[in-house]
Amino acid sequence: MDSATDGSVGEAGLQRSGFLPDRIIHLHPTRLCNLACLHCYSESDPHHRAALDTDLLIASLPLLRAEGYAAISLSGGEPLVYPALDRVVAEAQALGFRVTMVSNGLLANERMDPLLDRLDGMAISFDGLAPTHNRLRGRHDAFPRASAALKRLADRGRSVGAAISLERDSIPELPDLADHLVDHGARALQVRPVARAGRARTLPGGTFLTAADRARLYLVTLALEQELPDVRIHCDLAPAQGLWRERAAYASLLADCATGEERPLADLVNPLVIDESGMLKPIAYDFDPGFDVMPLDLLTPSRLADYKRQRLPRLRDVVGAALAGLEARHDLVDWFDHCARLSEATAEPQDALAGSSKEVA
Repeated sequence: MDSATDGSVGEAGLQRSGFLPDRIIHLHPTRLCNLACLHCYSESDPHHRAALDTDLLIASLPLLRAEGYAAISLSGGEPLVYPALDRVVAEAQALGFRVTMVSNGLLANERMDPLLDRLDGMAISFDGLAPTHNRLRGRHDAFPRASAALKRLADRGRSVGAAISLERDSIPELPDLADHLVDHGARALQVRPVARAGRARTLPGGTFLTAADRARLYLVTLALEQELPDVRIHCDLAPAQGLWRERAAYASLLADCATGEERPLADLVNPLVIDESGMLKPIAYDFDPGFDVMPLDLLTPSRLADYKRQRLPRLRDVVGAALAGLEARHDLVDWFDHCARLSEATAEPQDALAGSSKEVA
């Protein structure tokens, strides 16, 4: 989320589509991962073999580009274990997509350089200083290896950042972690609380941030912005009142549905998530399945038109309710997680439009 703008106009003068500066696809091509992190929202690990059908994905990219999406952010699982990743990156960039990646860094080695050099941006994920990071990642050398990957990429002239997820007890580690990452070449830091999703649901309740903790984390990131003026620092937490004032960013989604049918999907659903099964989901990987858009194997212009007419109003209602609830709040909100939790509370059974016509393995 980019809360530093006025919420009305984004890149190239386009009307904003939600609280993001761009229209983006979050692509999770596999749940296979070389780690089994305790807080993983997708519950990825070395035993998950489900992966997205590459031909199906590539065939869908022209339509998604025509629907207004401009960027693809690769995540996982660990995206670097996806066998066809280089083909996906090449095909997406040929269509004009900007392609970035979030990786745990353990496989970001010299063998991967031809692929990594083609990316438009990359971030290595961190969860705190070495003891915290290694504990959550279940590997004693996870922190030094991720740090070494960050430094190697920066030394090669790559623009590389860090994606930081923090538990309640690891907030005090953020200043020293930021210094460490900047010393290793990070030029951007994105900070967010660990979300109560996926495997993280099994963590102790004290893992997650209270309202006071969210305020503390937000203030620490503001201080880091002053201390590190040459580093782009972004916190996924935002003041509720600030989001309320920027609610016009959702004007396209909240407009009359007849108008919505005429607008590209990227104006209405942003970000769009594609998971390892090929399901298109709104806003977050863990958004309730009752709000799924449709599977890739059913994706056609006519079915998208049906979605905008028949199913989009339910998403509009959830986002509208989430926005309305901000008016009287004066705390800090992790917006996309807030919407995902609200989706769980208001979900209904999936209908035939969201069901896949085949299994995607």
